[in-house]
Amino acid sequence: MKAETYYASKNEYDINLRYCGYEECSSDFRMAPHVRSEYLIHYVTQGEGEFICGSRTYPIRQHDLFIIQPQQIVSYKTAPESPLHFSWFAFACEKSSQQLALLGFSEETPVRRLHPRYSIDENIHHLVELINSPGFQNEFAIQSIIYSIMSNIAQSYSLSGKYRKNTQTAAFVHVKKAKSYIKCNYIYPISVTDIAKHVGLERSYLSKIFSQCTGTTIQKYLLNVRIQRSKFLLEQTDYSIKEISFSVGMTDEYYFSRVFRQTVGIPPTRYRSNAKTHLSPL
Repeated sequence: MKAETYYASKNEYDINLRYCGYEECSSDFRMAPHVRSEYLIHYVTQGEGEFICGSRTYPIRQHDLFIIQPQQIVSYKTAPESPLHFSWFAFACEKSSQQLALLGFSEETPVRRLHPRYSIDENIHHLVELINSPGFQNEFAIQSIIYSIMSNIAQSYSLSGKYRKNTQTAAFVHVKKAKSYIKCNYIYPISVTDIAKHVGLERSYLSKIFSQCTGTTIQKYLLNVRIQRSKFLLEQTDYSIKEISFSVGMTDEYYFSRVFRQTVGIPPTRYRSNAKTHLSPL
């Protein structure tokens, strides 16, 4: 028995499903050498066989995952006495190296075990049902299942003992948190004290590690975020200078204009005029 369905999303996501399916193979099943243009992950639910990738042969059995990467020459076959049953899903992924690392795959490790606690077979069957449902158009449901599958594989890998924990230092994590807070809250008149309170560090210590990690101060980083956003508003809107200054967290428009000129080299009014001239059709 075999079932396979293809999926063409109307939108682009970090991970884009291409097709999925499942099969109970016959005792003489063999997939001839071939290449794929997308990533394809198989999950073995029963039986035994071999996966041939390049010049290497890997035994595969129940609870194993094996991945086919784009442009790899691969083949696979079942053991006649114990036919393979497996499910699969194929996807395109822009940040492929990062995603595959989280799942425990690499060119050197195309086969790995999936902890039984995180079986993905039901998820794949559900995908096939959803895509084949008459009138089905809920892309969020598809993406939800795909991310659930990826999460299960990643969670299983974290239990394998081979998972390499993030080696980022505590200082780097604190700085990343501070930068994220700034980008989300620059529209308010926040201070370095507010940022330090959010991160949970003393202001002086946060200022020190921020400078060490970024090569700039928190004040300059915050100012740069505000100036870059104000440039966009000057280019794309007709808001007044006062409105723009308030929208980037600077309640004094005259102070905003002075700082803008010091940073950019020209006042905001001239920057807007130059931008409008540059953007106007000939």
